[in-house]
Amino acid sequence: MDVRLLPKLLLWVMLIVSSLGAISTLLRTEPDPAPAILKKTMEQQMAVHTALSFAREWMRWDGEELPEARMQRLKPYVNPDALARVAALQAEQKTKRQEVIAAEFVSSSASGGSHYAVLVRVIAANPERVVWEVEVPVWAQTGKGAVVAAQPLFRPPQEPPAVPDTGSGEPAASADVKQRMRPAIESFLKAMCEGKDADSLFNYVTTGANLKPLEGRIRFIALERLEVAGTGPYKVTVTFTAQDAATDFRVTQVWKLAVTEENRKFFVGSVE
Repeated sequence: MDVRLLPKLLLWVMLIVSSLGAISTLLRTEPDPAPAILKKTMEQQMAVHTALSFAREWMRWDGEELPEARMQRLKPYVNPDALARVAALQAEQKTKRQEVIAAEFVSSSASGGSHYAVLVRVIAANPERVVWEVEVPVWAQTGKGAVVAAQPLFRPPQEPPAVPDTGSGEPAASADVKQRMRPAIESFLKAMCEGKDADSLFNYVTTGANLKPLEGRIRFIALERLEVAGTGPYKVTVTFTAQDAATDFRVTQVWKLAVTEENRKFFVGSVE
């Protein structure tokens, strides 16, 4: 063999090996993360639903309820090995009881191995209204189910978050506009609360507005606050007092209106 061919052969071999490596890299597929994400999401949802249902039952206390009956109520939600500990409840007075009004999801966190800590806010009456926050440890796995794995823990109740006021982003309307608009808005609110059909709103809404009155279920009492932004059309926020026609209880309502002006008359286009 001509020794001059050896470098060429070696070069060809190196090119073939390099090409095969490149092809192998292109053909190699990374594992799809979607199934793992979906599995984790499903497990979290299972844990949350189990924690909420369990909290409603666990926080219902009745001094006259037998321990066996309480264990039976909690059995569908709790790991059998932990059921006796989780269900344990001692009553100093048999007449004492607590009823659950609502159980609300607050947050959840994963701690590995299909274990989740779900924070639940429980609103109860005993007989006064009280708020508890309970951290429920849940084991959840798709295809197997979810159970409360151990005793729940009481946590200090958190204050509800304050929602920032986003505002309309537009300058406030002039005092003259607000003064002229006020009687029109009062008339609209009265017609909206006490009107019997869409024709009751004819003089107060824009053409094509899809609004229906409340048919007298509540009565308009007074417009407490009128906030107007923009230069037309206007973004209007009204705070007013209304009275339930059946019970006479008074409640405060806050509505957001889209208002236009035509020939110095104001008309409502929508209500939020």
